[in-house]
Amino acid sequence: MVTVALLALAGMAVSAGGASARKLALVPSYAIASGAPGSELNANGWTYDSAVSAAADAASGALGDAATVLDELQRLQRADGALYFSYDLRSGRGNGVMRSGSIAWVGLAAAQYRLATCSHRYDDLLAGVAGWLLAQRVDDPSAPGYGLVRGGPGISWISAEHNLEVRAFAARLVALVAGQTRCDGGLTGMDGARVATAISRTRAAVDLLDAGIQRDLFVTDGPGRAHFRQGVGDDARPVDVQAYGIEWLIGQGRLDDARAVAAQTQATTLVSDRTIEGRPAAGTFTGYRPFADAWSPDVLWMEGTMQMRMALADLGLPTADLDSGADRWAAATGGGRLFQADRTVVGHHAGDFHVWAAAAPAAWRTLAASGTTLLQ
Repeated sequence: MVTVALLALAGMAVSAGGASARKLALVPSYAIASGAPGSELNANGWTYDSAVSAAADAASGALGDAATVLDELQRLQRADGALYFSYDLRSGRGNGVMRSGSIAWVGLAAAQYRLATCSHRYDDLLAGVAGWLLAQRVDDPSAPGYGLVRGGPGISWISAEHNLEVRAFAARLVALVAGQTRCDGGLTGMDGARVATAISRTRAAVDLLDAGIQRDLFVTDGPGRAHFRQGVGDDARPVDVQAYGIEWLIGQGRLDDARAVAAQTQATTLVSDRTIEGRPAAGTFTGYRPFADAWSPDVLWMEGTMQMRMALADLGLPTADLDSGADRWAAATGGGRLFQADRTVVGHHAGDFHVWAAAAPAAWRTLAASGTTLLQ
């Protein structure tokens, strides 16, 4: 496959691509005890989990591991630049669903690899992701969420998480292709004029994303207090969105606003003295609930905790308690993963949470410690 969708951004034809029917070299999202409820999920790999893992590996120097996953993602990329939300690792079959956030993370992982190596190995992946994501934008200036990205084909939902991810990817792509990093610019298969057109269009998209995030998603609550909405017209307050938003604000140079979001998040989602269900000997832990809202599932969510750890560290705030807790949590989990949550909650409208060994929080732990500025 050639540089699929960034060629499309420059008005060029898009070529074909697709997935193979074989065991996939993606990251298994969970490692649940054989025969236990849910263990059938061990055969599934969510694209987001693989992409965050690849980004963490690339940022921390495990380039061979990152390349194994990115090679597979590049092979799985569809002709339109998209990837499916999850795959059966045994058959290679995707679930047929496409979501902007997980696809943005594929682009972020490829961008992190290029930042680490200056290699053009994943230019096709970068280009395809860019074109597909920008095709999901709200392009009517009179419509709610103008300039932002919908959740996917046929979806009206405009998610803050998705848009902060897409914005981070698009801005990083501009910097890479324009040669604004230590690496040379350009994209494989594109001459200078087409690269210039693609940079211009993607940079304009970043400007619209920034404007839309500020207009529709960022909220000032009062002196020293602020938050990000879950989505356009939706004022739920997920902790992961606050962490992403802090990173965006840091990248904008708006440190006071970033501190205001951090302070509000600390006041509304931080929990302490929690024990892991079935493992009291592991000790007590401090971390974050999934939402600031009163209806939030009452769990310590480790993925969100590691995301907030990154945001706090990037603000120069202390993270020693979170770091020591993560070390003990990792030891209690084993296998290079982290339990998803401290307790089991199922049937909640915000989702199910389990004491399952999971890939995503472990990847975020590595990413948070790497010093990357990928999300800014």
